[in-house]
Amino acid sequence: MADVTIIGGGIIGLASASALQDRGYSVEIIERGAVGLGASYGNCGLLAPGEVVPISKPGVLSRIPKWLFDPEGPLFVRPQGLARDLTWLLRFLRAGRVDRVRHIASSLAPMMRRVNADYASLLQKIARPDLLSSVENLMLFNHRSEYDRDRFTWDLRTELGFGHTFITGDEVRRLEPAIEGPVTCGVVMTDWFHFPDPYALSMALEADIVRRGGRVLKANAVGFEHRDGQVGKIVFDTGERLDVTQVVLAAGAWSGPLAKKLGLNIPLAHLNGYHVHAPRPNVEVQRAIYYASGGFVLTPMATGLRIGGTIEVAGPDPKPNYRRADVLAERARAILPALDIEGSTRWMGPRPFIPDTMPVIGAAPTFRNVTLAFGHGQIGMTLGATTGQLVAQIVSGEAPDVNLAPYSPVRFG
Repeated sequence: MADVTIIGGGIIGLASASALQDRGYSVEIIERGAVGLGASYGNCGLLAPGEVVPISKPGVLSRIPKWLFDPEGPLFVRPQGLARDLTWLLRFLRAGRVDRVRHIASSLAPMMRRVNADYASLLQKIARPDLLSSVENLMLFNHRSEYDRDRFTWDLRTELGFGHTFITGDEVRRLEPAIEGPVTCGVVMTDWFHFPDPYALSMALEADIVRRGGRVLKANAVGFEHRDGQVGKIVFDTGERLDVTQVVLAAGAWSGPLAKKLGLNIPLAHLNGYHVHAPRPNVEVQRAIYYASGGFVLTPMATGLRIGGTIEVAGPDPKPNYRRADVLAERARAILPALDIEGSTRWMGPRPFIPDTMPVIGAAPTFRNVTLAFGHGQIGMTLGATTGQLVAQIVSGEAPDVNLAPYSPVRFG
């Protein structure tokens, strides 16, 4: 029996397993699908330390009604999902008040300030520093007014220590000559980088964990057996049971039902993201590029160009609406007219979102041998290495390096 059993084989579970092994624990990972093939695979590969301002923020509320009824818009709620997720959506909108946004951003900042250093240590440990690009990201705008309209976000980021440099359209094209079209200005995002192959990162972590004695079990955990405030077994959908000593719940979007089995009612929604991955794009960019005017991200990957974005509320295991992915590729041609998507693949996957966009990280309140680490939303990749370190500190009884009170699993009462 392993010292620690981790439910979830995405970046959070893998980084947690690695950090626990550093402290001498034996580990095993339970993954319902294949390791690294969930949101950790399909994301835009961003390391975005300044992404502390939630999606719901001042100025967003007025745009919500239009988005909700536009199936090609940046945020879309499928009609069948509106009733099911209405309570979640209302909480999401309430989190956009100025005072709440400031609280959320200030709470995220201490963790985000250390993500670059934590990833540097993790990648050095597995001898794969090549898995993180050292070229800073760009955000592009068609008009200066788009940047000015969101000054609340930019000023709050700056106030919390996350800088940026505003540049002209000419400077944009000096950095990225392939950019054409209506872009007139941009922002260099200080210390924001990208992973050229998120899946390769997951595979490298898994290989290192197994090399050090860890094991990976493909199984679908559906519940627990517990007694006297301690989980003793994990129950699988096959009816089989696994004896456990310590448990880490890091199953991303699939953590909600398992948290309920622990007596927790955490408002976790499946917010689907999409991408188009072009293997031979016929254009070259050096860094991840956020095109604010188009609502998508371009990320140069080791295997091609990824075009990703959008938020779709559709519940668990929906049938993909790949039109949302196709729209991203169409919009990308506005700034990359030579883009070739021949042979491209499309992907949809659920990101685990909590209304305030802050993850749940901490000990389960009524089970002394369970640690929770899920709900990272759009910053899961960014917080992977850091969350892993915090999980290892919680399990080992160390005082966490950052104040985890804002991430408490009981904050939703």
